[in-house]
This record gives sequence, structure tokens and C-alpha cells, in this order.
Amino acid sequence: MDYPVTLHHLYSSPGHNYFTRSKHTPGTAPTRVHERLSLSAGSGIEGDRFEQGRYPITFFSLEVAEEIATTFEMPIDIALYRRNIIISGVNLCELIGQQFRIGEVLFEGMAHCNPCTWMDAMITKGVYREMKGRGGLRAKVLEGGTISIGKENLKSDIIFSKSATEAMVISRLPKG
Repeated sequence: MDYPVTLHHLYSSPGHNYFTRSKHTPGTAPTRVHERLSLSAGSGIEGDRFEQGRYPITFFSLEVAEEIATTFEMPIDIALYRRNIIISGVNLCELIGQQFRIGEVLFEGMAHCNPCTWMDAMITKGVYREMKGRGGLRAKVLEGGTISIGKENLKSDIIFSKSATEAMVISRLPKG
């Protein structure tokens, strides 16, 4: 199935500004802005801090960022979320465990990209809570190729049933 999506921003960074850092002392690694990315199977964005990591690519929903901005009555600084690909038109949680293609690139959705408490420090208090269950998608590249900012089709075998901002609900089984 083809789903129309838009790739709004493509980012990378050579270092961690939040993750692995002590509370309220963000790093100074630059955020690099890209118009186009050439991705290779088995790795992430060249020069990115997660290039060779277990989850080399992170996606984040522009709709979630817009909803958070509305909730807190503030402008969006999307780069503060520190995700690689900012996309609209799809609920990213539905892609966990699924293969999907954007442009030439075949991805596999691996896991929910949990927010960290840094979101409260860098954006505003309460953002961490608002992002729970909709912090984005961790993915890997199965087949390389090029993606660019703009309108694209996301190809997937699944039928999407959730709005782009709907949170993933994790059920917990009782112990015993």
C-alpha cells in the first residue's frame, strides 16, 4: 500500500547533546541539516552519532511536535527533539516490527524511540510526559538509496489505523 507522507527535515549530529550527559548540561555537538541523504544498508547517516548503532535512524512525527507546541502555547524548534527524519502523514508506532520503503530506501521499524527527561529541560516542562508513547521510531536501513525533503510515498504491507498523533499503548501483564 502507498501512503502519502512528507519528509520535512533531515538531521544528523556527530555527538550526543543529551543522551549520556549529566542533567541540564547539554553538549555542543552541532545539528547538521540535510536536503538529501544517501543511506547504506546496515548503517545510519554518515557521521551521525548513531551511524553504526543498533538503531541507526530515528524518525519523529511533525504532527506530534505541532500538538505539543499547541498544548504548551509555544513555537516549534524541531531540531531540539534530536531525531534524524521529521515526517508527517503516518503514525510511526504502527511501523514497529514492519518493513517500509520511502523513496529508494527500505527501512525496518525496530522500536519506539522513547523520549528522555531532557525534553523537559530543553523544550519545556511537561514535554517528556506528552511524548510518552509517541516519541518516534527507531529504524534500520535494509536497502540503501537516497531520500530527500519533500512529498514521498511510504510503501508498506500494513493498513494504518491510527492518527499520526495517537500514542502507542504498552500493556503490562501482572507479575505472578
